[in-house]
Amino acid sequence: MKRLLMLPLLLLPGLAAGAADEGKLAFEKACARCHSVTPLANSQGQGKSQVATKRAPRKKRGRSMDLAPLMQERTPEQLRTWISGPHRINPKTNCDTRLLPDSDRDLLLNYLAISLHPPPPTREELLRQQFEKDLAASREQKQRKANDAARRAQGKK
Repeated sequence: MKRLLMLPLLLLPGLAAGAADEGKLAFEKACARCHSVTPLANSQGQGKSQVATKRAPRKKRGRSMDLAPLMQERTPEQLRTWISGPHRINPKTNCDTRLLPDSDRDLLLNYLAISLHPPPPTREELLRQQFEKDLAASREQKQRKANDAARRAQGKK
């Protein structure tokens, strides 16, 4: 019985990746013309402190309004309500999600949540980064030794 419960947990990352791709398509179809989403975590997967980082002022209108600060201020239910009918909340908005099916709205919400807090890098990515770092240090050390040898040779002449 316990093994059966573990199976969905093992399959979850693959399903989440597929759902994220579909959510990205929904975002591009409905929102990407005017909005962007900036992740709150850096490439190492370490989250930035909201207190320590200064929040950039949010544009009220126009292209490329970043949704990350807005996502932090709203609950998932408020976002779901907005996505289901933005004109009911703000009649002057340019957001139009009427052609977005209900299933795509859920995928869109999931994509926005995943975009704000991306998963940590895989083991392979971490190993590749460490390898590149070690390789750069090794090259730097060899260059330093070559420069020292050249200086010694110049001093003897």
